[in-house]
Formats: sequence, structure tokens, C-alpha cells
Amino acid sequence: MSETTTIDHRTRVAGERRERMRARLIESAMLVLADKGVGASVIQEVIAAAGVSQGTFYNYFRTNEELLTAVTQELNDELLRLIETEVGSYDDPARRIACGVRMFLHAARTYPLLARFICAAGLHVAGPSSLIYVYLPVHIEQGLAEGRFRDVTVEVALDLIAGTVLTTIQRFTDEGEKCAQPEQAVAAILRGLGVKRSEAQTLVRGELASIAVPANSLLERGHARLQKQMQAASG
Repeated sequence: MSETTTIDHRTRVAGERRERMRARLIESAMLVLADKGVGASVIQEVIAAAGVSQGTFYNYFRTNEELLTAVTQELNDELLRLIETEVGSYDDPARRIACGVRMFLHAARTYPLLARFICAAGLHVAGPSSLIYVYLPVHIEQGLAEGRFRDVTVEVALDLIAGTVLTTIQRFTDEGEKCAQPEQAVAAILRGLGVKRSEAQTLVRGELASIAVPANSLLERGHARLQKQMQAASG
């Protein structure tokens, strides 16, 4: 093996190790933030949960805000990309939004850790770096241009969707199985966008494609780790 090849190999291995450590810290931060909320300092809890030294942690993150941004961005990116991959092929913008929001809400019911984190993070989840500001405006603008939506601006439509999604997920967390199905909230969003009541009901009753969340995603890793913690606590 040549010296150049050896150096390239070492660089690649070091990069992979760094990515694994960063992923471990983000995963740990999601668990801690979901439990403690975003108002308190959680750095020491994240260090303990990740099983790393303080020096190692500060090689990656400096503040609570950096941790929160990293978790929300990774969660948003992986989940919203999965949803957009499916609904982006639908011709009707109203159907895209109906199915996309339903998928997101059903994911929050499937993954309680996701719901708890969203409740803890609040409006930070819909921060300016979120992909909702990449994907949703396109669908809203097309819906307005085609007359599918009316009497709203893009900004108001975004606020309506984000606000309703956040409060619905909070209700999931508070009420559990007693909570109404996501379809009621999505129908209300559609009506707020100007879709007729009967059509909104039809759109939320349509078949919903399942999204395959990869096993190595933050969502699945965090869920699996939480399950292990719960099993250890009950054992």
C-alpha cells in the first residue's frame, strides 16, 4: 500500500468515526431534549447519555442552541424528504398537502419520541432552516394559481399548516389513544386553505402510502434506543 493510499484510508476512517460520533451526540440530544425540554441547559445530560468526555462533546457542539438546531434539521430533513419523495409525484397540490401532512402526523403517532421532541422544541421545529420552506410553498403557490386554494397568502397558509400540526401533535402526547385521528386536523387545514368541506373530507379519506423509514435514520435509531432504555428500566 502506497503512502498516499495509507493517508487517504486514514482520512476516510477518521471522517467516518467523526460522523458516527456526531450521530451519537445528536441521537442522545434528541432523547434528552424530548425529556427535559429546550429551556434548560442539557449539555451535561447529553454528555452522560452519549457516554463521551466533555472535551469530545465540545469538539462538535458548543451550546444548547447548536444541539437543538442539529436535531431538528436532521429529523426534518430525513422525514420531510421521505414524504416529499412520495407526494411530489401527485398532480393535485391539495392532495399533496393532504397526504403529506397526514404522513407527518401519522409518523408522530408511530414514533412517540418524535412527538415528544416536537412538543419540547415547539416552533423551533418549523425554524427558517426547515425543509417545509422548500417544499410547501411550491405546493401552496400552485394551489393558489389553479384555484384549489383561495383567500390566503403563502405565509398565512404556512402558519396555518405548521401551527395546526404542532398543536395536533401536542394533543397526541397529552391524550394518547383517546386523541382524535389526524384526518380531522388535516381536513380543517384544507378548509382553512379554501377547499370545500366535502372535498376536504374526500381528500383525507384517500389511501395513504406508507413511508419506509431507513433503519439507520435518526428517527429509527432514537426509537430503538428509547425502547432499550424502557426495557432496561422495567427489567
